[in-house]
Amino acid sequence: MASGLPTTNKIERAHQMYREGKYEEALDFYTEALSMAKTKPQRVALHSNRAACYLKLQDFKKASEECTSVLELDHKHTGALMLRAQTLVTLKEYHSALFDVNRLIELNPSSEVYKNLQARLKSQLIHEID
Repeated sequence: MASGLPTTNKIERAHQMYREGKYEEALDFYTEALSMAKTKPQRVALHSNRAACYLKLQDFKKASEECTSVLELDHKHTGALMLRAQTLVTLKEYHSALFDVNRLIELNPSSEVYKNLQARLKSQLIHEID
């Protein structure tokens, strides 16, 4: 289907599919582009895009795994940390989500969004114990 296209064309095609709500097709193109990606920023962007597709498809486990791939390449990627925290909450993995939120606060101590999320997660963990 997409073979023979240069990487940039595959990425453009993937973006187009994503915009049209064709997330599985977009995933195919992002995956093909990823197999040819040469630079770390390209791989980070493609894993992020794949995470967004999985999120739209409500495959939270795979979305979380893509965020982990981003974080292996760039451990300070706040977008991937936030998205992974959100997917982990959806999966009811509150301890892991709290770990990511604590990391976000380390990276950006003044963020009220992160502090509020941390408070909600701590509250959730307390209710889980009851």
